[in-house]
Amino acid sequence: MMNKQFVVCLLSIVFATTACKHAKKEEAGSIKTVMLDTDDAKFLAFKDTAQAHIGQFIDSLKPHALDSNYRFLVKSDFVEGKKHEHMWSVVYKYNDSTFTGIFADSALDLHNIQPGAPVLIKQGEVEDWAIYDYKRNTDLGNFSDKYLKSKKKSQ
Repeated sequence: MMNKQFVVCLLSIVFATTACKHAKKEEAGSIKTVMLDTDDAKFLAFKDTAQAHIGQFIDSLKPHALDSNYRFLVKSDFVEGKKHEHMWSVVYKYNDSTFTGIFADSALDLHNIQPGAPVLIKQGEVEDWAIYDYKRNTDLGNFSDKYLKSKKKSQ
């Protein structure tokens, strides 16, 4: 049991360090906050796209989950009462249709989740996903990014 806790603690440190190391690269393209209608059909369709291609994400996660040249993120809905925020988590494990990771975003209105908190996200709850390959300077997924950037400019 003690070894398992040590491994989880070590993994959290590795992922937090990797997140900080690459934060400046992502900062320029990141979207801070975008307010959308709850029935925004175009945004909701991105979940269908992400789910249709989630096998590609899982197939890449399995061999590269602990490789610091990669970063695997999933976006999901976090809820507190009637408040919802769609935010990102870094994931490093997939088992029994569930991703294990750490919360990597900053909630605006939710108080029940903090950056670095451990998360379990069911495959069916994934609204978007992204794979950053720092060795090749490429990324995959992140289907909603361009749409959210266009909405941010109009707000």
